[in-house]
Amino acid sequence: MSVILFISLIDFILSSLAWVYYSHAFSFLRSTPFIILYILLMLNTVVSRMLPASLPLPLLKLSAWLSGYWIAFLYYSLLLMVLHGIVYSVLRILSFKLPFTQFAAAGAVFLVIFIAWGSWRAFSPVVRTENVVSAKLPPEARYKIVLVSDIHLGRELGYEYSKGLVQLINAQQPDLVLIAGDIMDERLRYIIDENSLAPLKELRAPLGVYGAFGNHDYLDRPNELRALLAANNVRILTDESTLADGNLKITGLHDYRVSASTVPLQNLSSNNAGYYSILIDHQPRRMDAAAAAGYDMYLAGHTHTGQMFPNRLVTQRMYKLDYGLEQFGDLTAIVSNGYGFWGPPVRTELKPEIVVINLQGK
Repeated sequence: MSVILFISLIDFILSSLAWVYYSHAFSFLRSTPFIILYILLMLNTVVSRMLPASLPLPLLKLSAWLSGYWIAFLYYSLLLMVLHGIVYSVLRILSFKLPFTQFAAAGAVFLVIFIAWGSWRAFSPVVRTENVVSAKLPPEARYKIVLVSDIHLGRELGYEYSKGLVQLINAQQPDLVLIAGDIMDERLRYIIDENSLAPLKELRAPLGVYGAFGNHDYLDRPNELRALLAANNVRILTDESTLADGNLKITGLHDYRVSASTVPLQNLSSNNAGYYSILIDHQPRRMDAAAAAGYDMYLAGHTHTGQMFPNRLVTQRMYKLDYGLEQFGDLTAIVSNGYGFWGPPVRTELKPEIVVINLQGK
């Protein structure tokens, strides 16, 4: 309840500030019909998180989408107001007068276009390719691994989105598919009602499909989610290892929020020297420990590279690696910015992606 009250307070403050700001530029915003619509959109941001899962799924989806776009609108409106204040202050020092109405109106138009562009990007995934060579593999060894993270299936993203992901992955003809957490977004009920995991059964990877849970995957009945994934040929590894073939060892960890301990990865590293050892860890926080324990590759997601500009300025400071490929000693760490989105259906940072890792012996 405290979280809901906090969200309600922030929503009310930002919505009120945005209305006061824009109503000076657009007179129609002060009309009674628009004020009623504005209040309904503001209330939906909070109500959307309290709606029972038993309601019709189309209604839940509509509420979620409206809430997501509203959050994006408020966020960028806040940034616009801050920018307006800075520009106004600087010009005043220089004895220039900034026309309030024109600046606010131009800013509002730009934000609408910017958010629409970001929404298009959120549904325009790309395929990123990374090439990795290892002396631990025989010279003739060749593996094509597809890494995907942060699918966030739920109210907003369902069966068709999952199906599109599977088609994109299968088009790469991978040997192995690895999922670095946050398969689910909120409640498992949404996934069950839309059968959103069913397309995953069509993934074509001779060496299998493995994954680890992210923080969102623990929000609602994680054991049931794990069983549903297993029924669709996706094996979740939680502080456990398996062999994909004679050369590859796959280890998955509990999400960092559930257990920040490095003991499990250390305990599971005893035979790392005999295999090319891949560690899946949703949040990119344990690269140094993995390198010290003799793992060869570290795969993570979680960051979304901030999802909405300029949030990557934050993620780059939160994590040693928030995106891309980097060496930590002998360990190759690869972090994906994810395939889905969280909250606003908007990506104004990097496009969503899957990562094709071409792994070969030396």
